[in-house]
Amino acid sequence: MTQETPTATTALPRRERELLALLRQWAKDNKRKAGSKTQIPLEAVLKAFRNVRNRNPEGEFEPAVLDGCLNVLERRGLIKAFSERTPETVSLPVKIWLLPEDRPVRVEGPMPRWHHELSWLAQEWQRATPKQRAAYTAINLWRKSDPDLFVVPIRERALEIFGTFGSETDFPMPEKTFDELKSGPLFSDPERLDEVIRTLRPPPPLLTETFSSEEADDRYRRVGTGDVLLVVENSTTWWSLVECLPEQHRLGYVAWGLGATFRASVRAITAEHRISEIRYFGDLDLSGVRIPLKASHTASQLGLPAVQPTEMLYAALLSLGRPRNAKEASANAAEAAQLANWLPAQHRTDTVNLLMEGRRLAQEWVGYRYLKRNTDWYSDIR
Repeated sequence: MTQETPTATTALPRRERELLALLRQWAKDNKRKAGSKTQIPLEAVLKAFRNVRNRNPEGEFEPAVLDGCLNVLERRGLIKAFSERTPETVSLPVKIWLLPEDRPVRVEGPMPRWHHELSWLAQEWQRATPKQRAAYTAINLWRKSDPDLFVVPIRERALEIFGTFGSETDFPMPEKTFDELKSGPLFSDPERLDEVIRTLRPPPPLLTETFSSEEADDRYRRVGTGDVLLVVENSTTWWSLVECLPEQHRLGYVAWGLGATFRASVRAITAEHRISEIRYFGDLDLSGVRIPLKASHTASQLGLPAVQPTEMLYAALLSLGRPRNAKEASANAAEAAQLANWLPAQHRTDTVNLLMEGRRLAQEWVGYRYLKRNTDWYSDIR
């Protein structure tokens, strides 16, 4: 989509590059205002220069070496020397101006050929920000791919669009793109956006401290009289699962785990809820597997059932999902294997590889459309 042009520091010699970094660190340590030029006294420049590795391998007269470095930085437009200089034979500026860091300039690619439903974006292209252009381009590519336009929750569609047609640099958490992208004629108008990308906006479950005893849009939704509690990590998938439940199932409740909160909220389960099994479905990444493992440990301490994985939902996630880089560092082989052992045997190898590569699968890949049209996952709730 975009590329970056070289900055003034491109191909800067190692010694000058290190000196510049130390001068910028001095400005930061001394709380100088970022983005504006900073006055640095010669004493601080000399101290920074003395911290440059291998600054004078030829054993030359050091003021002359420093003067040469400053000249290089000034020619590159990175500093500006004061005209007043010291009285020594090899004189140095009594102060320098450290100029604002040159940011890489993003060079935008040409405007795409628009899908006929998006042709009106041509008039918005020139005024759009780089982020908006990247999003417009991804939506256009998605629309031109002849996608299934079955209406789905907006986070599931965001994952489908930006997890398939967007770059990882522009959209590191593709399912959350529309949570943050709110400006511009398309993204600031929810009704228009929903019409363009065919989405709905399910409300998140309300939060309570205890199980609901009646049917309600609550964190713990009573969906039947069964003895199974199904916990779902994210709110969008919670809604999709509740909406797609078949008439016959063993569930008593479907709970929104609210990410890592499930580790603590499992304590809300009491004997009156008559839960004999706890099943879980979440993201496949380090935290997504750690959450049910730690919740299971808490449950066992309380005399509750262990937290078990939903076999077919995870199978669908591994089949449908497109991995993205995770926020967390990759796991080593031992940790990955230990975490993956919580999952059914047939999913462990793929999970170990995913965790060791530092990748993740967002559970929203198993979305409303899939759950509405497939029945394989019914075995996880029976």
